[in-house]
Amino acid sequence: MKRTYWIAAILLITSVCLGAQYDARERIVPIGSGDVTTYDAASGQGVKYYEFDFQVPGMAEGVTLESAILEFFVDAASVLQGDFHWFDADSVEQVGYTARTPLLEVYALKSPIDGSVREGQLDKTTMACTPVLTGDNRRVVVDITPIVRSFSSERAPNYGIVVGAFTGSQEGNFTLKSGAFPDGSRARVHLTFASAR
Repeated sequence: MKRTYWIAAILLITSVCLGAQYDARERIVPIGSGDVTTYDAASGQGVKYYEFDFQVPGMAEGVTLESAILEFFVDAASVLQGDFHWFDADSVEQVGYTARTPLLEVYALKSPIDGSVREGQLDKTTMACTPVLTGDNRRVVVDITPIVRSFSSERAPNYGIVVGAFTGSQEGNFTLKSGAFPDGSRARVHLTFASAR
């Protein structure tokens, strides 16, 4: 009889411990300065893009990734789009437009960066993007759940992600802010988990 109580007590304690573990359904993965590399875009105009390296934490059996939200702060500026009009050898005018909400893109990398990103390195099936209002210290929140799921399931190797204006008109220039979070990180990924029970 005592043995039955002990087994029941052990099962109860185990289920409470596992329940407590699964109730901690959120986790923040900080991306520090050492995890961020800055590159100049080939198009010039002072445009930059950023590589973020981070590791996806392992998940217990029966737990799935519900969402992964990337958060960081940038100074966002528009890049003048348009044509050059030549009047004579010494006079040129660029006419065009600037976007008030340039598009910021996020991609998983298909291979490590060697000097600069080539378009073939961007995993376009994982593209996430958001418009960012021009100005200083703009908070950016992007859903990167498909990217993190591919990393955690090992369907794709984790070469990190890149952030910036890569495709289309490349109408924005984004400067990643430092020390935007209390822990000193430059970005962070908010992970939410769900249990199968």
